[in-house]
Amino acid sequence: APADRDRWGGWKNGPRFKATGFFYPLKRSTRWWLVDPEGRLFWSQGVTCVGMGAAGPVEGRARWYRGLPREDEPAFKEFFWRGGARSDDRYKDKQVLYFDWGAANAKRKYGERWRETGGELAHRRLASWGLNTIGAWSSHEIFRKRRTPYTAIVHPGGPELKGSEGYWANFRDVFDPGFRTAVREGLKNQADGVAGDPWCVGIFVDNELSWGNDTDLGKWTLASPEAQPARRAFMAQLHERHPSSTVASEADLRAWTARTAEEYFTICRDEVRRFAPKQMYLGCRFAWVNDEVVRAAARFCDVVSYNLYRRAVADFTLPAGLDKPVIIGEFHAGALDRGMFHTGLQAVATQSERGEFYRTYVRSALDNPALVGCHWFQYEDEATTGRFDGENYQIGVVDACDTPYPETVAALRDVGAELYRRRSGSLR
Repeated sequence: APADRDRWGGWKNGPRFKATGFFYPLKRSTRWWLVDPEGRLFWSQGVTCVGMGAAGPVEGRARWYRGLPREDEPAFKEFFWRGGARSDDRYKDKQVLYFDWGAANAKRKYGERWRETGGELAHRRLASWGLNTIGAWSSHEIFRKRRTPYTAIVHPGGPELKGSEGYWANFRDVFDPGFRTAVREGLKNQADGVAGDPWCVGIFVDNELSWGNDTDLGKWTLASPEAQPARRAFMAQLHERHPSSTVASEADLRAWTARTAEEYFTICRDEVRRFAPKQMYLGCRFAWVNDEVVRAAARFCDVVSYNLYRRAVADFTLPAGLDKPVIIGEFHAGALDRGMFHTGLQAVATQSERGEFYRTYVRSALDNPALVGCHWFQYEDEATTGRFDGENYQIGVVDACDTPYPETVAALRDVGAELYRRRSGSLR
């Protein structure tokens, strides 16, 4: 591991600030940082989905595979289960059979204690590679070893806004009391053991919600059933603003977007504070968003989060007038010269170019004063024949046999070695 790190992955050789026993944000001069539990400056270089798993549906696909174990085969039956999928119309509204190739390969490779061996190896690798954060969707069993800081994530669900649209799911009715209940229950059920853990950097609630443009939430709310709590609240707001009119103007629609976002982030912030008062609330990982929503997030989140699939982020900024720390929850690139059939959301030609992509992206993030970290998506390649939604990206730091990609690891180490010197401005 880099010699300039403390036990948390913070900057051992840098200045020291108030030690609270937990992570918190700090602006020093023109740059935002995180501060680790011992008071050292911390910049989060991480990877998501740390664990051993590359699962996908195998229902009706037996002819695709050579050597697929039987579902009742004792050595591998633990890697089969049934769940929902959206990768094939034949699977719609059905519980289909899955197999976890990555976990099965880990057992073949490491034996009966594959979980313990793989978890130990993951922590050693991350430190050796210069990474200091386990990102979202990682194995609880691994991050609970409390050797590498981690971020937790919760997907609360809750009552739908019936008239809305969304990529992953419809937007939620945040004016329905059931939404607060869903957030509260989600934290309790999905973030067990996180509250009060100094190794937890913070908690994300949700991922890549579909916020639409600055008027869509108003349109979706008006398109919802009359009994929908959000629609009733919007109609009351319209009658208050325009007693003699029943027509919503664009200004009304934008105002409703702002109010909905404020309600959403208020509830999430309050429930995170209630559940884990020492942990940071890291927002909802924006992918598609408008400025009204970001302004609301900046008021209530300790750190605002985005998933930014770009070539570089040095020029990324929040809407005018906002000054908040930002963390990137996802970025990646893939190449097809070895092993897989899809590059992911950013394509490069070779594994060597993927390493260069990593160096360029993370260095650009380090040069951006608002950014306090970025996390590669993801630790292991996805299943060749697709996960639950068909994604089959070559975007792992390791492949499905838990073998690291040397070109990518070299890039992780290069950036990790210079991380704090570059962030502090001493490396230019």
